[in-house]
Amino acid sequence: MDRWELIIIGGGVAGLTAGIYGSRSGLKTLILEENIPGGQTAVAPIIENYPGFPDGIGGMELVDRMLRQAERMGVKIHQFEGVVRLDLRGDEKIVETEKAVYKAEAIIIASGSHHR
Repeated sequence: MDRWELIIIGGGVAGLTAGIYGSRSGLKTLILEENIPGGQTAVAPIIENYPGFPDGIGGMELVDRMLRQAERMGVKIHQFEGVVRLDLRGDEKIVETEKAVYKAEAIIIASGSHHR
Protein backbone atom coordinates (compact mmCIF):
# COMPACT_ATOMS: atom_id res chain seq x y z
CA MET A 1 0.00 0.00 0.00
CA ASP A 2 1.50 3.33 -1.12
CA ARG A 3 1.80 6.00 1.59
CA TRP A 4 1.52 9.72 0.85
CA GLU A 5 1.49 12.80 3.02
CA LEU A 6 -1.17 14.43 0.81
CA ILE A 7 -3.58 12.92 -1.71
CA ILE A 8 -5.72 15.21 -3.84
CA ILE A 9 -8.82 13.77 -5.46
CA GLY A 10 -9.34 15.64 -8.71
CA GLY A 11 -6.87 17.06 -11.19
CA GLY A 12 -8.64 20.19 -12.34
CA VAL A 13 -7.28 23.68 -11.76
CA ALA A 14 -8.09 23.55 -8.02
CA GLY A 15 -6.51 20.11 -7.60
CA LEU A 16 -3.40 21.06 -9.57
CA THR A 17 -3.03 24.25 -7.54
CA ALA A 18 -3.40 22.32 -4.28
CA GLY A 19 -0.80 19.84 -5.50
CA ILE A 20 1.68 22.57 -6.37
CA TYR A 21 1.29 24.19 -2.95
CA GLY A 22 1.41 20.87 -1.09
CA SER A 23 4.57 19.75 -2.83
CA ARG A 24 6.12 23.19 -2.46
CA SER A 25 5.51 22.85 1.29
CA GLY A 26 7.54 19.65 1.28
CA LEU A 27 4.69 17.13 1.28
CA LYS A 28 4.87 13.92 -0.73
CA THR A 29 1.86 14.66 -2.94
CA LEU A 30 -0.32 12.53 -5.22
CA ILE A 31 -3.17 13.72 -7.46
CA LEU A 32 -5.75 11.14 -8.53
CA GLU A 33 -7.72 12.13 -11.65
CA GLU A 34 -10.41 9.91 -13.15
CA ASN A 35 -10.01 11.44 -16.62
CA ILE A 36 -7.42 13.83 -18.02
CA PRO A 37 -6.11 16.69 -15.85
CA GLY A 38 -7.60 20.12 -16.29
CA GLY A 39 -11.30 19.52 -15.83
CA GLN A 40 -13.59 22.14 -17.36
CA THR A 41 -10.64 24.46 -17.97
CA ALA A 42 -9.06 22.01 -20.41
CA VAL A 43 -12.02 22.31 -22.78
CA ALA A 44 -12.49 26.08 -22.51
CA PRO A 45 -11.37 27.85 -25.70
CA ILE A 46 -10.21 30.91 -23.75
CA ILE A 47 -9.98 31.88 -20.08
CA GLU A 48 -10.33 35.63 -19.66
CA ASN A 49 -10.59 35.94 -15.89
CA TYR A 50 -7.39 34.21 -14.71
CA PRO A 51 -4.94 36.57 -12.98
CA GLY A 52 -1.73 37.28 -14.85
CA PHE A 53 -3.18 36.86 -18.33
CA PRO A 54 -4.75 40.22 -19.24
CA ASP A 55 -5.34 39.11 -22.84
CA GLY A 56 -6.70 35.72 -21.78
CA ILE A 57 -5.17 32.28 -22.26
CA GLY A 58 -6.40 29.11 -23.91
CA GLY A 59 -7.78 26.60 -21.42
CA MET A 60 -5.52 23.77 -22.55
CA GLU A 61 -2.47 26.05 -22.55
CA LEU A 62 -3.19 27.05 -18.94
CA VAL A 63 -3.60 23.40 -17.95
CA ASP A 64 -0.35 22.45 -19.72
CA ARG A 65 1.52 25.17 -17.83
CA MET A 66 0.05 24.02 -14.52
CA LEU A 67 0.94 20.39 -15.26
CA ARG A 68 4.54 21.32 -16.07
CA GLN A 69 4.80 23.30 -12.84
CA ALA A 70 3.24 20.51 -10.76
CA GLU A 71 5.58 17.91 -12.24
CA ARG A 72 8.59 20.19 -11.73
CA MET A 73 7.58 20.56 -8.07
CA GLY A 74 7.48 16.77 -7.66
CA VAL A 75 3.72 16.17 -7.69
CA LYS A 76 2.82 12.67 -8.89
CA ILE A 77 -0.30 12.61 -11.09
CA HIS A 78 -2.23 9.42 -11.82
CA GLN A 79 -4.60 9.87 -14.76
CA PHE A 80 -7.57 7.59 -15.40
CA GLU A 81 -7.63 6.48 -11.77
CA GLY A 82 -10.98 7.26 -10.19
CA VAL A 83 -11.61 6.88 -6.48
CA VAL A 84 -14.13 4.21 -5.54
CA ARG A 85 -13.92 4.31 -1.73
CA LEU A 86 -12.64 6.53 1.06
CA ASP A 87 -12.08 5.70 4.71
CA LEU A 88 -11.49 8.94 6.58
CA ARG A 89 -11.59 7.47 10.08
CA GLY A 90 -8.38 7.49 12.03
CA ASP A 91 -5.09 9.28 11.51
CA GLU A 92 -4.27 7.48 8.27
CA LYS A 93 -6.85 8.02 5.57
CA ILE A 94 -7.43 5.22 3.04
CA VAL A 95 -8.15 5.95 -0.61
CA GLU A 96 -9.15 3.05 -2.84
CA THR A 97 -9.18 3.36 -6.64
CA GLU A 98 -9.90 0.86 -9.39
CA LYS A 99 -6.15 0.21 -9.55
CA ALA A 100 -4.68 0.52 -6.05
CA VAL A 101 -5.13 1.35 -2.38
CA TYR A 102 -3.30 4.33 -0.88
CA LYS A 103 -2.78 5.70 2.63
CA ALA A 104 -2.49 9.42 3.32
CA GLU A 105 -2.04 11.75 6.26
CA ALA A 106 -4.31 14.33 4.59
CA ILE A 107 -6.81 14.38 1.73
CA ILE A 108 -8.15 17.26 -0.33
CA ILE A 109 -11.29 16.65 -2.36
CA ALA A 110 -11.19 18.83 -5.48
CA SER A 111 -13.56 16.80 -7.61
CA GLY A 112 -14.70 19.77 -9.67
CA SER A 113 -17.99 20.79 -11.15
CA HIS A 114 -20.15 19.86 -14.09
CA HIS A 115 -21.06 22.21 -16.90
CA ARG A 116 -24.76 23.12 -16.85
